[in-house]
Formats: sequence, C-alpha cells, structure tokens
Amino acid sequence: MNNPNFIARCKTACVLALLCVAQVCAAYANATPAAPSAHLQSLRELKEPSVVHRLPVIKAWKLAQGTKVLFVENHNLPMIDLKISFAAGSYQDGDTPGLAAMMLALFNEGSTLKDATALARGFDNLGVVMGNGISKEQSFFTLRTLSAREIADPAMALFTEMLAQPGLSVDAIRRVKYELGLLLKAEQETSYARALTRIHHALYADHPTLRSVYGSPASIEPIEAAHLLAFYRRAYTAANAQITIVGDLTPEQAQRMSKALADALPAGPALPAPAVLVALANTDNTLHTEDDSTNTLIMMAQDAVPHQHPDTVALRIGNVVFNQILNEHLREQHSVTYGVSSDIAQVRGSAPWVIHLNTPSRYSLDTMAHIKTLFATFLRDGPTDEELDDIKKYLNKALPQLTSTNKEMRNELSIINRFNQPLSFEYKTREVQKMTPEQIKAAMNRHFKADGWVSLTSGPRVEQLPLPEISTPEAIAQNGCTSTN
Repeated sequence: MNNPNFIARCKTACVLALLCVAQVCAAYANATPAAPSAHLQSLRELKEPSVVHRLPVIKAWKLAQGTKVLFVENHNLPMIDLKISFAAGSYQDGDTPGLAAMMLALFNEGSTLKDATALARGFDNLGVVMGNGISKEQSFFTLRTLSAREIADPAMALFTEMLAQPGLSVDAIRRVKYELGLLLKAEQETSYARALTRIHHALYADHPTLRSVYGSPASIEPIEAAHLLAFYRRAYTAANAQITIVGDLTPEQAQRMSKALADALPAGPALPAPAVLVALANTDNTLHTEDDSTNTLIMMAQDAVPHQHPDTVALRIGNVVFNQILNEHLREQHSVTYGVSSDIAQVRGSAPWVIHLNTPSRYSLDTMAHIKTLFATFLRDGPTDEELDDIKKYLNKALPQLTSTNKEMRNELSIINRFNQPLSFEYKTREVQKMTPEQIKAAMNRHFKADGWVSLTSGPRVEQLPLPEISTPEAIAQNGCTSTN
C-alpha cells in the first residue's frame, strides 16, 4: 500500500456530500464541509440551459456469475473509466476486525506475479490512474485509462491480475499492519472521528459493525495470509461484485471487458446485505468529551433510513432545507460558526442523520438548544413552498452537470447499480419535482422526533453565554469563530 491514505478515501467521501438529495445534489454541487451552506447560494449562479441537454443512455446487463454491469458509451474523450465494487466492507469482518481493510490494502502490495514496485511501474508506464477505498459496507477499485487498444488492453490485463491474484506475502502483510496502525492512531486523534464513533454507539449500542473500519491494533496483529486468502475467496467473488463502465468503447467491447474481469475472479455466492440495526430509544441524550481545543465540536444525530427506503428522497430534501435554515441562523445571523454540515449516509444498512459544526465553546450549549428549537419548528411547519421550489429549480438547472464528465457519470452509475435504481440519470430529479412540502413534512415526522437527538459536545468546559443577537464585523471578530470542518 504505497499511499496509506487510500483506505480513507471512501469514508472521507461519505461526509463531503452535504447537498445529497439521493446523490443527485452531491454530484451537482460537491459541497465541502469548509463551506457547507453554499449549496443553495449557487441557485443564483446557475443559468437555465441554453439548449435541451440530451442525457446519455444507460445500458445494463448481468453476467453469468450474477455480476450486474452498467455502461454509458461516451466518445467525447479517448478515455475509459471503470469502477468495480464489492460487498466487502468491514461489515464482513466477522470476529476479526480490520480483516477487510487489510485485504484491500494488500491489493496494492503486488500480485503473485509482480511485487508492489513492478505493479505500480506497470500502471505508471501506461498512464493509468488508479483508486480504491473501503467503507463499512463495500470496497471499490477505479481505473482510468486511454481507450487506445495498445493502452487499454494491457491496462485491463494488469488491473485484472491485481484483483485476481493478490500476492499476500509476509513482508506485505507486515507493512500493511504498520500502515493500518498509523491510520488507527490518526483516527483516534481526530475529534470528529471520536465523536462520530461515540454517537454511533449511543444510537445503536455496542454492535460489532460499529467498530472502526481499520479494526484495532490487537485485532489486526494476529491476522495471517490464510485468514486473508479465506476472506478474499469469500468476499471478492464475481457474484459479490458490481461493475460500471463509462467511456470511449462500444457496448460489445464493454461486455467483453466486464466478462473478462468477472471470469478472473473467484467463484462463489454474493454475500448477504447488511442488517438494519434497531436504534435505542433516545430522548435528548447529551454526551460530553473534554478537550483542550479552543472551540467546541457539536454533533447531533438521529437514526434515519437505509438509502433504498421509499422515504429517502423526501428525507434528503428535508436535510437540505433544514441545513440551509441552520446556516442562516447560526452562521449568518449569530455568527457562531463558519458552517453547519449535515448528511444522511448512503448505505444499505443503518444510517444516522448527523449534524455537526464547530463553535466558540462559550456558545456551545445555547447553540445546541437553538438547533433543537429550530428542528421542532421545522417538524411542525415543514419546508415552505419557496424553499422546496429553490431545490427543484437548482436540480433542473444543474442536471446537465451530472453527465458532464466520465467521472460524474461513473459515480452516479455506481449509486444506481448499488441500490438497484431505475436506469435514468434524470429519474431522481423527476422524483424531486413531484414532492410537496406536505410529503416532506410527513416523512420527517415519520422518522425523526424533536426530542430524539443524541447530542455530543467535544471541547473545554467554560462559562456559557447566550447566542449573540447581532451579526456585525466587530461581533464576528470578537467571537473568534474558527472551524475545522
């Protein structure tokens, strides 16, 4: 694993998609936590498309092993973008936390035919861009290559070799254990990660699937090649995989490419989907972690729904609208934060709705109380017609961006593939257009409660002050609000 950060990419991406209305908004806006309330501001910047934008056709097929493949033909650039995902996240660790993360890391450490250096040099010589990552539910690999056969064919051969013949050498396992240890240490030193872990345990008790993706130093130390090989043969089967391809090739070429890749993988059944955990009954449960930082991290969560739930779109719209309300009050009016982030993770199992922000410690309790008051009002009144219309207009204006690049299309296809959604780039946008404020209000009240928050503050205990009432440059300077979001 030449780059120890690669395992964290998938987890990091999960918290970046603030404007995620069934993935559509995330693909359109890519709002980052550093400026989480900018999502609706861009409504003023986007213009109506000057011409009718014809969305690409999505082709789908299922291979003999059960692998589902989605493909979009795009000859605008001589490039091919491919992603293969496996239901091989840490949920499949069983009694060996960290097993899935270690297996993923070892793919970069060489095959049975090439060591890590030769493998990396082979990709570099072809100009191939590789990526991979892991979450609790899945692992994935991406490849970007030129479409010319003299480049694409050897690139796919090398990619297939990497996936089908992992080396699992003693030296590679030793290196990966060390690197996972560094990742675990970094995770424990991050206040956000510590807070999220504690929030999850407060919501769902001490379920094994709530453990760190990377396991623990004690759990990864005894893992040997035999454990890894058994996990590989169980989790990296063709039936347990999904493939998306976008780029400069014909459907026939894409079918041959996907078949060759799947044929090289181990035989075996698909693994069962993650279970949906039953959340504990929470009524204004508030936790605190003492920290000597200058600010306080506030995190609040309630149990939400899996991404395939019928209420998902309504809840995600509600999340977007309420996030805008929070930023208007806490950033614009009271100036106690640089931004509020909120998201519902896109998973097949249990998924909490998480709100978090950094604020000066002296305002932390009043800030948290204000969020609860605003949410109670939101549950009572729901979104306004204007707030919902803003989102609908935004999605209509931004729809062409969803297919503006191979990467955007590949990412959206992966979501469609994973959650078995209709084969259309505009389906979710059309679903949003049908939504009414009453439907969103009803969905929010079905799944959330005004007093159902698990709340956590991480920071120093200091004398508390009420929220400042007036937002002026002088007040902002006095508050000294900083953010690590």
